[in-house]
Amino acid sequence: MANLTTAKAITFLDIETTHLDPKQSAVLSISIVTDWDNGKQDVWTTKIKPKEIELKYASKEALDVCHYSDEEWSDAPSFEDVAETIANKIKYGPLVAHNINFDIAHLKASFLRRGWEETKPGEKYGSGNKKFNPGYPLIDTCALAYIFLPTERQNMTALREHFEIPKEGEHTAEKDVMDCREIFYKIIGGVGD
Repeated sequence: MANLTTAKAITFLDIETTHLDPKQSAVLSISIVTDWDNGKQDVWTTKIKPKEIELKYASKEALDVCHYSDEEWSDAPSFEDVAETIANKIKYGPLVAHNINFDIAHLKASFLRRGWEETKPGEKYGSGNKKFNPGYPLIDTCALAYIFLPTERQNMTALREHFEIPKEGEHTAEKDVMDCREIFYKIIGGVGD
């Protein structure tokens, strides 16, 4: 049986979106960090320029939280431009995020709206076939914190405070994914103590 000690990679994910509802949302930015079993690390982050129709349904609060502006995102690639890269990077599991169901739901909705298909169990996929499959298992640092930490709340703010992680830069995909990664390793490092 495979586990974290035998995994070829652990992949960490964070996205920022235009809305809380995946049906109305677009991905504004994404950061994916892969820790390989050979000790190497791959860090990939990009802003993603939303379509005009996606901005029409965007939540002003979400845009404010993510510090969205037309100028800052003017040169960003579209989701279509980076979809294959995302599909290739999230296929390595375990896949870890804070409130992972949120990230996965928004990514799936973005892929499906653009004609991509989620693979079926055991189905192989490769470059150019517009198929995706998030790595397995999905691990939620919010759930881990609920189980293993004495914190009253399990949101990123509470966990940053608990582990004394600076909050400057929060609500950016790169800062949040790196903090999620640190929180994950601190939690699993303390399990069994």
